[in-house]
Amino acid sequence: MNQQLQLPQPEEVHLQDYLNVIWRRRYTFLVSFLVVFIAVALYTFRVAPMYESTATLFVKDDKGKIGQMGDLMLNAAAPVDSELEILKSRSNAEKVVSTLHIDWRIHDHSKGVQCKIVEFTSTAKEPNYLVQLSGSDAYVVRDGDGNLVGRGVNGALMRGKGMTLLLKDLKGTRGDTFRLALLNFNGAVERLRKAVRAAEVGKKTNVISISYRDRNPQLARDVVNTLVQAYLDQGVALKAEEATRTIGFVEEQLEAVKVDLEGAEKNLEAYKSGSGVIQLDAEAQSLIQTLADAEKQKTNVTLQKKQVEFALASFKDARRRGAVYSPAPLRNDPLVEGMATKLAELEVQKRGLMSESTESHPGVKVVQGQIDEVQKKIQATYESTLSSLIRQEDQISRQIARYDTGLKKLPVAERDLARLMRLTKVNSDIYTFLLQKHEEARIAKASTISNIKVVDQAIAADNPVTPQKKKNLLLGFLVGGMCGVGFCFFREYLDDTLKNPDDAKRTLALPFLALIPFISGKDGPESMVAHYAPRSRASEAFRGLRTALHFSALNKKKQVLLITSSFAGEGKSTVALNLAITLTQTGAHVLFVDCDLRRSSLKTKAVFTRENGLTEVLTGDILPSAAVQAIETGGPYVLKSGAIPPNPAELLGSEAMARFIEEMRGIYDYIVIDTPPVLAVTDAPVLTPLADLVLIVLEAGRVPAKAAQRTKEMLLAAAAPVAGIVVSDKKSCSAGYGYGYGYGYGYGVDAEKEKPWWRFGKERQSCS
Repeated sequence: MNQQLQLPQPEEVHLQDYLNVIWRRRYTFLVSFLVVFIAVALYTFRVAPMYESTATLFVKDDKGKIGQMGDLMLNAAAPVDSELEILKSRSNAEKVVSTLHIDWRIHDHSKGVQCKIVEFTSTAKEPNYLVQLSGSDAYVVRDGDGNLVGRGVNGALMRGKGMTLLLKDLKGTRGDTFRLALLNFNGAVERLRKAVRAAEVGKKTNVISISYRDRNPQLARDVVNTLVQAYLDQGVALKAEEATRTIGFVEEQLEAVKVDLEGAEKNLEAYKSGSGVIQLDAEAQSLIQTLADAEKQKTNVTLQKKQVEFALASFKDARRRGAVYSPAPLRNDPLVEGMATKLAELEVQKRGLMSESTESHPGVKVVQGQIDEVQKKIQATYESTLSSLIRQEDQISRQIARYDTGLKKLPVAERDLARLMRLTKVNSDIYTFLLQKHEEARIAKASTISNIKVVDQAIAADNPVTPQKKKNLLLGFLVGGMCGVGFCFFREYLDDTLKNPDDAKRTLALPFLALIPFISGKDGPESMVAHYAPRSRASEAFRGLRTALHFSALNKKKQVLLITSSFAGEGKSTVALNLAITLTQTGAHVLFVDCDLRRSSLKTKAVFTRENGLTEVLTGDILPSAAVQAIETGGPYVLKSGAIPPNPAELLGSEAMARFIEEMRGIYDYIVIDTPPVLAVTDAPVLTPLADLVLIVLEAGRVPAKAAQRTKEMLLAAAAPVAGIVVSDKKSCSAGYGYGYGYGYGYGVDAEKEKPWWRFGKERQSCS
């Protein structure tokens, strides 16, 4: 009857399996955890503390400004994003570095030495100097090579070879030293720009937070406050510059009009005195008033035209330099104001892209194209406005010309008086108008303030922001634990060895016969644990192996047992010798044959009186009875390997070996053969035809799965009668496999108490 083979169900993974992996790799976990945690702890306690100072600014909106003063302020307020870029600009950073001398560095100073550097310049390629006190107020300066640069005294300017130095408040004792270096100015500026952090607090709040960190809390405070002041001064200077240009133009017009007005008044008085005509009729006076109003209107249009010319010139210059500029004469136009805002937003977007890309990036090209388009529209609007003002000026000039024609029709006496009165009236009105504009511009310049308000100035921090010791240690503990667990599972993933009996059964598809726990003293007589410690766990494991062999071959002969392994050092000889002892304890007549003719380990496990062994027996030098000897009273008989022959494999596969085994079958109940490893030499496969059962010893956590499979394939190729596998646990991590070895045998230790805390309950075990 055919039976269908059922597919093996995947084994359910339990938490205990993960805990077993960590326990098996506990040294990996411990090393990884300690490395991470100690590194974090060393960094935390050795790094210099950093102090942070913060200032808060509020960006006011200037759109509410009205009146003629607003007309004279030609620069509109920029969005918050633009203000942030201006704040972190290179020009402001340069002012901070120059003011606070951040490019001057004092280091490696003696304890107790103090000084204040007032001036320090150097033309050296590497300006690094050693300053040594030669007296209470005197010092000498040497360069990096130890050459004397100059001598100086406290409070006096020292001029040396390629450098100048002025120190004040110098304190210290004779022999104290410190090093003075002049850092690259541009490098110091760039480092400052990268260290300064500025961002809007929240969204749409128009509140900017500026912060800076340094080991010196006073320096951190001064850097922030100096940067804020430089930023405010820059904004005020820009607005004051526009007002100054307006004042200059008005003053030029005032000078010319004043000269014309004074001349016109003198000529009018002289004419009245000489001609006796002092009054005009109503029609002539009305015409003169109309002319004066037209001239005043023309002057106003001329002033507006000049302001637009200023704005257009500034806009073209800013466009040429790649800067953002929004002139104010047209800012009340919603269309222009919208385009100016859009232009500022695009510039901010471009700066963001340029921080990660180059000019050739497609995204940067798209934004630059949009910027160019908006700039063209703004420039076209200014040029259109300028053309309109020029046309207005021409129209007014033509009106004035028509009014002049009307004056020429008056009688000669009245016409000359009207001409002089017209000049006086027009110049007087224009002069008054310009005086008003000049005063407004002057007031605008004097009252120019920044649209930025300082909410909170920076103060020196009392406590450092880094390192945060408790937080760092906690993170080090957590990260160390995670790294330890990660490395454990990573090594487990890379480890393809057979770690427990389940792995061996699943990989080799062979019966599992026994799990042999760790045996101390494996290289001495103590390795014969079945003889010297019959009540130990290991002895019980060998008795379990004896029972498993009995039931694994009920209908087969099992007189000759061959023990082999994949590699050397897996405990093969120990298992074979203790199995022989265990079989002897049943009253059987047992012979242990050491067939490892290349590197026998039997001589380290027992003391023998005879030196001859299997080699001498197979070569016919002595009889087997002369070579066989007993280990202990009541123990198995042992045949040593003897001398190392030149051809071990040929000797073991000879007819002499077959005759020897056949002869021993008639004398002994069991013959236990210890052979070399399968993968090392071919001795074991050669001997398998002589054996009734073959046992494969596998050391847990050492033999790769492919090596074990190769061992099985080689034995099956030799038609070896493989009975099963014996797992050797040299690391004593599988003592709890199955139901344990201490159950009910009274070994002096409670079996349940010996289990680790995670093994109580369902028994699951793996080993390395």
